[in-house]
Formats: sequence, structure tokens, C-alpha cells
Amino acid sequence: MKNKKKIILIGADGFIGKNFCKKYKNKLNILKIGHQYGNLTIKKNWKKLPKAEVMIQLANLNSIEKSLSSPNYFIKNNIDLLLNSLAYCRKNNCKMIYLSSYIYGKNPKIPTPEFQVADGNNPYSLSKIISEQLISLYRDYYNVNSVILRPFNVYGYGQSKRFLISNLINCILKKKEIEISDFNISRDYIYIDDILTAIFKSIYAKKKKLVLNIGSGKSFKIVEIIKIIERFAMKKIIIKKTKKIKNPIQKTRAKISLAKKYLNWKPKFSIKNGIKKIIEYEKKNCIFR
Repeated sequence: MKNKKKIILIGADGFIGKNFCKKYKNKLNILKIGHQYGNLTIKKNWKKLPKAEVMIQLANLNSIEKSLSSPNYFIKNNIDLLLNSLAYCRKNNCKMIYLSSYIYGKNPKIPTPEFQVADGNNPYSLSKIISEQLISLYRDYYNVNSVILRPFNVYGYGQSKRFLISNLINCILKKKEIEISDFNISRDYIYIDDILTAIFKSIYAKKKKLVLNIGSGKSFKIVEIIKIIERFAMKKIIIKKTKKIKNPIQKTRAKISLAKKYLNWKPKFSIKNGIKKIIEYEKKNCIFR
């Protein structure tokens, strides 16, 4: 492990955490922190954690639907976890890389720059906004070096089927019906490998006070995604049209010039290549979550 950065990864059991550990296990000395360390919203559980140079903070509750049904629990959990993470970084002079989210609300400028005013239109995004503010406070007052990444819609192999692209691919391969409320909702989708690369490059970013969008810089309607999946699966998706969601976010598209500048990063996977790789992976591994 000589000369390798010592990384503590909080949320190693999750979708992004598992893939990051797999991809960079030979390049980094990664201390994987998952459920074996107990509930990390509890301060005393942090005493067990070893010292590291960089923390990658991926852990949080992340379901918008569940956040709407249990807002107090959801916000408290995510903030308590983040505060404990910041206390660790302050104590150990540890850099933090924090995975935030899309926090720009329903009517942002398109493509959306990082200086767009944040809009916490649900408890999940509100917890992210508060977390970012806390990171800024610790950076300014306690000199905790940090990089905040704001990924747009992440997709990839092994992702939970509650996410759109994974669900669509699962349904078409299993010949299951899927409910779609609005075919014209448009999203910026970023492939898992591109997110992993952005996180890795953030470890070595020299500039402090970075807040960066991580997206493809392109936007695709659900109807376009369906056509791409059907093309590579060589099947038709069985669709049940449902009532439209009231006042949804109609379109997201990230402006990614700052990530290109400060991380020397840009997405390598097109939506077609990403979907093709997922379908190949699912067929090979027979994984239908």
C-alpha cells in the first residue's frame, strides 16, 4: 500500500461505493466503511474508525418518496451523519469529497450552472442543501478541505430497480409491465463509470472550495430512453400509461464546464453505450432485482 492515498469510504455497501471500491482497489488504499461499523449517525461509533487522508462521503438516505412520508427522520438522519463526518475530518485533517445531488428545483436555467439558486422542493434535496451549507461552514471556519459533487441522474449496472433505466431494462428482459406517467419528462443521465472517475479525480484536485455538477451535459426524454433500450434488447417494453405526476421537474441538463476545468474530467459514455453495457451485464449475470 506504499505511496497510495489512504481513503476512508463512508457508504461502501451502496451502489456507487461498491463500484468505486472494485474499480480503484489497486490504485488506492480504501478503508471500506459499511454496516459493520454500526449506525454512523451515532457519534460514539466513529471512535472505531481509523485515520485517513481523504473521506469519500456517499452514505445517506436517498429516496424522495420516503423523504416525503417521513421528513423529520429523513432530514435528521442525513444531517447527523454529515455532522459526524465533518467532525472526523476536522479532527484528522482529512479532505472530504461529498456526493450531493440535483438541488435546483423545478425551473432552473438550462443548462444549469452551479451558481443556480438551490431549491429544496422535497425533504431529500433539502437535506442535501443543508449538508452543503454545513460543509461550507467547516471549510471556511475549520479549514476542512472539501469537494462537493452534484451528480444528476446516475444509472448503471447493478443499480436498484427503483430507478428508471434499471427498472425499464429489468421489465423488458423479464417481460413485465411498467407504468409510465409522462413520456416527455427529460433528464440528464450520467453513467456510473463517469461518476466514479469524477470522484477519483476529486481526490487529487488542488483547488479548494469546489462545487461541481457531474452530468452528461445532455438531456433525454423518457420516450427516447425507451427506444434505445428496445433497440439493444431487441424487444418491446410493455407499458401501462398512468396519470401524470402533478407539477414535476420537466427537464434537467447540467452545465459541466467547471468539472472539465478543475478535474480535467468529461463523460466518456454516451447514453447508448451506457444502456448497451447494462443490458449485456444483466443478460450475462441473470440479475433481476
